[in-house]
Amino acid sequence: MLPTVKILIIEDSLELLEQLVTGIQSTIESFERTDIAISLVEAETVPKALELVRNDGDIQAVVFSWDTEVKWSDMGESKAGKVDNNAVVIDAIKHIRRELPVYVLGDAIKGLDIVNLANGMESFFYRNDIISDPESILGYIINDFDDRNETPFWTAYRKYVVEANDSWHTPGHSGGASFRHSPYIGDFYKFFGRNVFVSDLSVSVDSLGSLSDGTHAIGRAQSIAANTFEVRKSYFVTNGSSTSNKIILQTLLREGDKVIIDRNCHKSVHHGIIQARAMPVYLDSILNPDYGIFAPPELERLAETIEANTDAKLIVLTGCTYDGLLTDLKQVVELGHQHGMKVFIDEAWFAYSLFHPRFRDYSAIHAGADYVTHSAHKVVSAFSQASFIHVNDPDFDSDFFKEIYSIHTSTSPKYQLIASLDVCRKQLEMEGYKILNELLNNVDELKQQVSRFKRLRILDAEDFGKIFPHFAKDNMGHDPLKILIDVSALEYSNQEIHRFLMDEVGLEIEKFTHSTILVLLTLGGMRSKIVRLYNALKKLDQGSVSLHRSKSKNALPSTIPPIKLAELPSNAFFGKREAIPWQESAGRISAGLIVPYPPGIPLIVPGQLIQEEHINYLRSLSNQKLTIQGFYDGELYVMQDHT
Repeated sequence: MLPTVKILIIEDSLELLEQLVTGIQSTIESFERTDIAISLVEAETVPKALELVRNDGDIQAVVFSWDTEVKWSDMGESKAGKVDNNAVVIDAIKHIRRELPVYVLGDAIKGLDIVNLANGMESFFYRNDIISDPESILGYIINDFDDRNETPFWTAYRKYVVEANDSWHTPGHSGGASFRHSPYIGDFYKFFGRNVFVSDLSVSVDSLGSLSDGTHAIGRAQSIAANTFEVRKSYFVTNGSSTSNKIILQTLLREGDKVIIDRNCHKSVHHGIIQARAMPVYLDSILNPDYGIFAPPELERLAETIEANTDAKLIVLTGCTYDGLLTDLKQVVELGHQHGMKVFIDEAWFAYSLFHPRFRDYSAIHAGADYVTHSAHKVVSAFSQASFIHVNDPDFDSDFFKEIYSIHTSTSPKYQLIASLDVCRKQLEMEGYKILNELLNNVDELKQQVSRFKRLRILDAEDFGKIFPHFAKDNMGHDPLKILIDVSALEYSNQEIHRFLMDEVGLEIEKFTHSTILVLLTLGGMRSKIVRLYNALKKLDQGSVSLHRSKSKNALPSTIPPIKLAELPSNAFFGKREAIPWQESAGRISAGLIVPYPPGIPLIVPGQLIQEEHINYLRSLSNQKLTIQGFYDGELYVMQDHT
């Protein structure tokens, strides 16, 4: 299966269009590219061209004849007549697919004027030159394609492994020899296969580069990633976004610095603030107890918190919640930057946000956030623990960042993880739009089919607008690839539903509450998986399953008590502590993080004064079979009482 490279040619003169297509087509074979399949696509009108860009993800380049007549109606506008500047066509193409290079053909005399008018074009060519020498533009297009398609680390890494050098360095299994020749652990080698072991290399391979220093092939791969993600710097992290978050927080914060944080942030953010010895100012959670899901904080509340804490250094929010709720981050960035605050967005569940217009308006990078983390392994094509850090901060202290990065990064990183980030970037660049477009179309069809069900339904933006009053006011959105299914009308417990989906249909569900199940569609979400999901949901909706009936379903408490700090979290966490029964902890200062799951919102953080309402909240959860992180045999840790 070869990559398909389609070149779209836009020209409204049928005679010229035929000349261009015939000329370029005749030169394809001369390039002898057996590794790709090159073909041409024609469009004699702008509406047809935009439709092709929208629907054909294999288009990898656009050749646009500047003299093509473009009307406002072609651009979906109600105005009559021709457009003032044909650059609107380039803008429209880039709105759909930002990564798509656009090459402009025109008269040589107008060339400089066209360059001044069209900011988004890749290059300009004199039309008559292309007709007489079509090889020139095709060579240019292929070179640009190769640059976008490059994987500096993966290519060098694979070449080194294939050469099968004799290993006299770490790791100790020496290309798998110690496994392969053992009667006791040889099965381990056979299960994973040769390539896993011969590609398990050491940092002694200097040509591949250092992850900590960003040198050689690794450095080049990170530089290309920054270009794809449209940021100043991108860094590869091999122990998850939990570590990426901590690296950023410890880079930006010093002891006692204020940081405004969404209480719903991942626990790694809370841990990073503790490690930085910073002082958090928490934004309250907005929980819907009927569904057991939470929303991003209200922007009005964020603005009030900023005004009350103008000395805060940083704002930290989750860009896309577990359930797919999206914050209008442009407003957040504007609020923060007006007060000289940096903005850090944990976008773990939304790494594909830049690569489709249905997501891009909610992308943290597109919004101008200073720091963004992506858990590449969660929703795009990378190995577990593979993560990106993206930096857009003009005041970025790269030297101090590297020191913090080195503190958290192993000196023996897994090269397979680094390689997976390199090819992950390539896929997003080359076919991210195509895959996402197919997924979105499949989800739309699934929703249409499920809408006919009697008891199950998929929640959408309209539902979230009813659930959360600030949804419309704050211009929030929802990622449709996070499929949240309302199962409250079923007579089965969530445990029974989960067991049915896993044991009898083979579907592992990402998350469930007392009334919802969450299904994630990722870049690996092929259509056949969606069909199997639909089949399982249909059986549940029709009641054609053998499951125990549940008499009642326990909803979550309606509110979560606010956080009131009595001590700097780091002082409480690192200070002397003692364990006591949680029922007897009222009036004490917590030394640990207490997180009931679901919904996964921290109830108690280090330095927080535990009050009776927290105890009552925990009691209300005791009969719901929830996991409570931070409990140890029914006890929690508090600061040692010196009275």
